[in-house]
Formats: sequence, C-alpha cells, structure tokens
Amino acid sequence: MEQGKEPDSPSGVRPREPQAPPLFVHPPWMVGVVLVLGVLALIAGFSDPIWFVLGGPCILVLVLYLYVRFKRSS
Repeated sequence: MEQGKEPDSPSGVRPREPQAPPLFVHPPWMVGVVLVLGVLALIAGFSDPIWFVLGGPCILVLVLYLYVRFKRSS
C-alpha cells in the first residue's frame, strides 16, 4: 500500500478534514461599518451626549479594535 492512500476510499485519496467554522462570522465590510459608526458617535457625542449612549456598542467595538491592533503591532 502506498503512503498517503487509504484502502477504504474508492479513489485511494484521503478525504479532507472538516474545517472549523470561523470564530468571527461577520463579513469584513460589516465590521468597517460598525467602526465608522463608532467614530461618528464619538464626534456627535461631544455636541450632544446622548450619542455617547446610543453609540456605546459601536464605540466599545472601536476601542477594542484599536486595542487589539496596537497590542498586536507591538
């Protein structure tokens, strides 16, 4: 029997291993939209503080994104 071939498969080629699903399933453009909304919420929040509350989740994603980017680069 040749190395790399399995006797059970009809073609003699090993079947591929199933790949694990991605950890972050959102498309990259959606992450970009959230980051832009976070910046807009920060800018608008200085004129009207309610935007700090409404844009809170986007601001948190922006802060986390920046932290990971700077931490990873250093």
